[in-house]
Amino acid sequence: MSPELETLDQLLGGDLSLTIVRRLYPDAESFKRGVLGLLSSGDVRIVTIDQDDVPKWRWKELFVDDTVMKDLGCLRMTITAQGARRVA
Repeated sequence: MSPELETLDQLLGGDLSLTIVRRLYPDAESFKRGVLGLLSSGDVRIVTIDQDDVPKWRWKELFVDDTVMKDLGCLRMTITAQGARRVA
């Protein structure tokens, strides 16, 4: 199973810290590419500890400019209805 599908499968059980999601990927680069792909396709959302959505404009800062590795513990991932249908 691909790390992206494993991510969606794990999220069916509830939100996960990005620290946990990172462990599903073999390296940091595949993690950033995979999560950005899931976000872009609408399968997941990234939220802050306060449950505020991380806006789309900030994704580049996090995943392309590489600040996500410093913020792993402060962000959570949640699955969308679309993402749940992909693994159901």
